[in-house]
Amino acid sequence: MVAVSIALSVMVVVRIWNRTGPGWAQPITGPLAAALLVLLTGVPPALGTGYGYALTGVLVIAACYGLALLIPPTRRALAAQYFPTPWRTAILEIPLATVVFEEIAFRGVLWTLIDRQHGPVWATGVTAVLFGLWHISPDPALRSQLGTVAFTTIAGVAFGLLRDVSGGLLAPVAVHWAANGLGVLASTAVRARSGDDRRGPVANG
Repeated sequence: MVAVSIALSVMVVVRIWNRTGPGWAQPITGPLAAALLVLLTGVPPALGTGYGYALTGVLVIAACYGLALLIPPTRRALAAQYFPTPWRTAILEIPLATVVFEEIAFRGVLWTLIDRQHGPVWATGVTAVLFGLWHISPDPALRSQLGTVAFTTIAGVAFGLLRDVSGGLLAPVAVHWAANGLGVLASTAVRARSGDDRRGPVANG
């Protein structure tokens, strides 16, 4: 399909830009690229009315992070991440630089185009696999790469299911933000509680 090819082409360009462009520009280019993607493919972003799914999903993610804070190994894993401006990262950078474009691209445009031709099962499966591959990083460690791709593919399935049952992007957007944004805040809370303000590796949203 022409629209799918256009969407994938724009996404490849955006991914390259994400890896090579300046970090300060990402919150600006994310929404602009999402708008361009919608314009070129003619697929409007359907937010839907899945308020219940969105709220439930956010609460589940928050509960998972709360549990993680109580378990020493996961608490140490959270403490290993460092974010110099955690509130800005969680409230501004993650939504604009990451969530908006990824959700409109994967669960908005691509999901809708595939669903029209092959149904929601194919739409969810294909976009989940592509979402996993989207998160391949320059990290040369094969085990780390496989773990990241597997985890984000599973997340892509969950987001796709939310897109299907809720009828729009509101629920996957909310849960996607919660998974990343609340993770930043949980990590910061652990480091603050331990009194560790040393710089550590900064994780992408």
